[in-house]
Amino acid sequence: MPDVDFIGTILQDVRKGQKGFATRMSVHEDARADASEGFPVTGDIVKIQFGVETGEGEVLQDAAATEAVTFEVGASDVMGNPLFKAFDEAVRKLNVGNSAVVSASGGDYDPNLLFSVPANHEEIARLRAEWSDKGGLVEGLTVTLVNGQPAVVRAMDAEKVVLDANHPFAGADVFFKVTLLGVNVDEA
Repeated sequence: MPDVDFIGTILQDVRKGQKGFATRMSVHEDARADASEGFPVTGDIVKIQFGVETGEGEVLQDAAATEAVTFEVGASDVMGNPLFKAFDEAVRKLNVGNSAVVSASGGDYDPNLLFSVPANHEEIARLRAEWSDKGGLVEGLTVTLVNGQPAVVRAMDAEKVVLDANHPFAGADVFFKVTLLGVNVDEA
């Protein structure tokens, strides 16, 4: 059972008017954490490092190959980013050197949410017009459909556009292993 579990919207771009995907975020704390040693509290500056892998164990980002990230505990309350909120929640019950796992789930994959639309369909025309001054309608782009739901453009050609309204993590959860490296440590 996770220590923290919530739904947040990720992979949106507010500047471009893109809605994001509802994502279940769960924080699983390290059972070895010792409250008597003290945990980071709101206002502390923490340094973390994190790696990312799929549920199948494929490493997407090796923690050892990435730079540490520093942030203020409690800042997620104003940021609105659910991944940042999950990291913030995770460090609040960690001792230096300990780790927590943050999982991000997009639910089950539904093959019915992968569909082709004729390239001359009015929805595609609307999307092309909407994105004309923002880089254009291209593969990999997350768009907001007329029904308000997000979708990813998976493929395009002269005849059709393939849209995927599944969450990018659907059917394959992603796990972030967050390690607390320090609390209120000078960067110098």
